[in-house]
Amino acid sequence: MRIHTDLDNLNFRNPAVTMGAFDGIHLGHQKIINRVIEKSKELNGESVIITFYPHPKVFLNPQDPFKTILTHLDKIDRFYHHKIDHLVVLNFNEELSQMSGEDYVENILVKKIKMAHLVMGHDHCFGNNKLCSIDKINVLGEKYNFTTEQVGAQTINNQVISSSIIRDRLSTGNIEEANKFLGYNYFVFGRVVHGNQIGKTIGFPTANIEIKKPHKKLPCNGVYIVKINWNGNIYNGICNLGIRPTIRKSKFTFEVHIFDFHRDIYQDYLTVSFIDRIRDEKRFNSLEALKQQLSVDKKVALEYFQSHPEI
Repeated sequence: MRIHTDLDNLNFRNPAVTMGAFDGIHLGHQKIINRVIEKSKELNGESVIITFYPHPKVFLNPQDPFKTILTHLDKIDRFYHHKIDHLVVLNFNEELSQMSGEDYVENILVKKIKMAHLVMGHDHCFGNNKLCSIDKINVLGEKYNFTTEQVGAQTINNQVISSSIIRDRLSTGNIEEANKFLGYNYFVFGRVVHGNQIGKTIGFPTANIEIKKPHKKLPCNGVYIVKINWNGNIYNGICNLGIRPTIRKSKFTFEVHIFDFHRDIYQDYLTVSFIDRIRDEKRFNSLEALKQQLSVDKKVALEYFQSHPEI
């Protein structure tokens, strides 16, 4: 996959194109991406995905605490996974936000991308005037010599999959359903930083994960079953998201206890994939009571992994 951040001097071959914020790259997005790849092969052309940075909602409402399922780098990683030919990243700025749908099609898709075929999602709209009509897009296609198709919504149990639904499931800790809609396990990528070492003193050493991206959507506070990728090696574990109410003067932390792991990994990067939620965060009267609960949490996680060997 080649990444393009400049619209000048592009030279795609018969490009089949789709575009959007693609937050989460969930099963609905994947259905569209797969169709773009399929159509590019039919045209003996190339698959082109257009996305935006920053996310339009982040740009348009900088004071709004809007959270994205994937960071920009997460999203690029997922696009690599789908083996598209080209990813075009447009800087979402004031000029782009004021562009009409018709101007967007003419000035970007036609003149810059030289699009041969457009694949639209069921709810996709262009520009600040919300150009959504497939009939109007077809008229533009006749004018500028490209073809268009619209992909229907992807559903599970009659629920239309959307990024907003997945954010809601993360907010309530329903990791199992969020993962089902994503088509992969929700994950967080971050660096291991020094903590207060309390976990080590009670036999549960933790890796404290630094989250630098303020717009990254995290699940609600609580204890979770997770898998950890460190340097390509996969480990089982549990994690706690929250303020650690048992510890006085504690701030929000993201702590991971990796099973059967005894390495110094400070400043290393981990990918933590969320599998299921165990419980809410609780305040305990003593560190000993916390230790006993963590032993129970670990037992729950070990039993889960034993009964789900495919995870």
